[in-house]
Amino acid sequence: MSITGSLSDFSLQEIFQFLENGKKTGLLTLRTLPESPTTLISFHYIWVSQGNLVAAANQLNHNGLVSLITQYQWVSNRAVTKLAQFSPPNQPLGLYLKNQGVLQMAQLEHLFQMQVVQELCPLCEANDALFKFDQNVPLPMQEMTGLSVSGVALELMLQKLVWLQKVFKAREQLREKSGLGGAHEKYCCQLSLILDTAFFHSLNFSLFDISAGFAKLSHVLELRDRPYDLPKSREVQTVCCAGR
Repeated sequence: MSITGSLSDFSLQEIFQFLENGKKTGLLTLRTLPESPTTLISFHYIWVSQGNLVAAANQLNHNGLVSLITQYQWVSNRAVTKLAQFSPPNQPLGLYLKNQGVLQMAQLEHLFQMQVVQELCPLCEANDALFKFDQNVPLPMQEMTGLSVSGVALELMLQKLVWLQKVFKAREQLREKSGLGGAHEKYCCQLSLILDTAFFHSLNFSLFDISAGFAKLSHVLELRDRPYDLPKSREVQTVCCAGR
């Protein structure tokens, strides 16, 4: 059974509430609508189990988590790809790598947050998107960290994403009025960079944390102006939405 609709009719918050209240399991696919003939369409795939979000990706090749891990240089691409081949088919890849001593829990938590942010953040900028939910689709163990987030935490996270978007826009307008305007990274790129910086500063900040209010979020925002050489090779633009 499939459920279809548009974000102009149902918000992401309402969709996640429906999935959580019904304890649904399956795949939620979202496709942004082009704003002009030159605007790229993007696809975002979100898997839920018993109403909780368990994985997110922008493709269905089940290689997103492996790619994200190697971009952080925590494990070489050759090593993590080889380990993924031995991962049990009924166990999330993230937990398997943790049990093998390859990744730490803090790293899994950050990877999971980045998975979700990369797919939900572009939707906050889109004017509209079509969604489709297919029930009882097999969960992609190769894309799963083993962590999950409830609909309540997701709703609060989405509120923070909207607030952050307004803050970034206001700051950009202020820079332009001050004559400091120029090329700026997209909102989702800026947000991903801030979350990376917070993680490598060992702040243990998460947008999923219900107790982390807007005051704490404001403090974390200041990290974007703090010089810090992130120990990773991941290029910031890889987290932005792109045509599929």
